Amino acid sequence: MINRSPHGHDKEALARQSKRVLVVEDELFIRILISDALREEGYVVLEAFNGDEAADILNSGVTVQLILSDVRMPGLLDGLGLLNFTRQRFPGLPVILTSGHLEPGLAFAEGANHFVQKPYKLESVLELIATELTKSE
Repeated sequence: MINRSPHGHDKEALARQSKRVLVVEDELFIRILISDALREEGYVVLEAFNGDEAADILNSGVTVQLILSDVRMPGLLDGLGLLNFTRQRFPGLPVILTSGHLEPGLAFAEGANHFVQKPYKLESVLELIATELTKSE
């Protein structure tokens, strides 16, 4: 977690306030858990139930700095479909895929920046997101 100054802010937290993360997860509990943790870290979080909703958000013109997406989801776009859409429309946008069913090699072959096997440790995912977002600063 963040080491806060006596005033409740630090430079890292202030920098995160301008970073938007799109969390794409059909399992409500997991989506709430990761989204709340990211908000506690100071990120602006957008949530989508599936790849179709995520594509709608991206097409709306909202800028995000990173996508964290499950692979198996209902709808026309699963996580790999969303990854393909993102690579075509927003080639530099980092995408982290999560799955309990997909082989990591396939995620990387399709262009994912990172792959996280489910079940995952929340702290590990938060660190991975923070590391990826500092690359773009």
